[in-house]
Amino acid sequence: MTSVIQLSTPSALLEARGARVSVDDVVALEGLTFVARGDRVLCAGDTQALFAAVSGMPLMPRGQATPGDAPGEARVVAGSLLLAGRDVSRAEQLSVMGVAPLDPPLPPAWTAEAYVTWSARLGGAGAFVARGTAAASLTLVGLGHARHRRLDGLALPERRAMMLAAAIVLSPEVVVLEDPLSGLDGMAAAFVLSAIAAATRGRRALISTGRLDRTGPTGALVGGASDLLVLSAGELVFAGTPADASGGRRLFALVVRGQTESLQEALSARGLTLRAGAGRLLVSLPEGASTRAIVEAAAEVRAPIVEMVPVI
Repeated sequence: MTSVIQLSTPSALLEARGARVSVDDVVALEGLTFVARGDRVLCAGDTQALFAAVSGMPLMPRGQATPGDAPGEARVVAGSLLLAGRDVSRAEQLSVMGVAPLDPPLPPAWTAEAYVTWSARLGGAGAFVARGTAAASLTLVGLGHARHRRLDGLALPERRAMMLAAAIVLSPEVVVLEDPLSGLDGMAAAFVLSAIAAATRGRRALISTGRLDRTGPTGALVGGASDLLVLSAGELVFAGTPADASGGRRLFALVVRGQTESLQEALSARGLTLRAGAGRLLVSLPEGASTRAIVEAAAEVRAPIVEMVPVI
């Protein structure tokens, strides 16, 4: 008798079913529903709350916090959010991922090797193993020469690469990177892109970016992504592949002062669709249409546009 071997199918890298995410008990994301099965998922737009929920790291350390500010703790309070099949609401994902947050506070007098070694120790590695894996991780991301330099002597791209080394020091199944190219261009961006390629080789990656720019350095992240998620105004506005997003249709987020219903009617008359988000209106432009149609519709119904930002 021939036996049949059942091959297990890997869980989706990121999956949400009606997920609601709150930050300090204020709803930040509502009704997230998607399945991203590829090995490299790029999240673009207003991703801070999602990253904080998945990483388990509060928002405050990465911002310009002042005494008395709320910590920025993000939690899944309804529905489900899974990373590699692990329940984020129960912090199950922490056992399979490594995280590289965007520019967290660093101890200036520490060396790069000391920081990555301590990251390994915090993850449960013994002293000898931690030192060895730290050195190997730093070399992998292009910082072997800088192992013994103080953190306050590292340039910004080097600090970003060091955070990647810390994220992979214990060989996690998934690496989660927060906006790693933010504020970088030219050789600085190229250095970090090389570090990302090395750090994510052979493992799945969830990467965020504040802007979906196909022409700058972020274009390399877009081109290498298997899945693309775009968040705006507290909701998911696009889920698919990067190729799907380049089909010609564009999405804009608007802030207007009044006359919302009249604006919706005026836009519909021009073949445009509008829906409400959290504090913004989302307008979809078909291929060939320009933002002039939005401006003309707003002028027609006397709906002042305070802000108009491209989402895709």
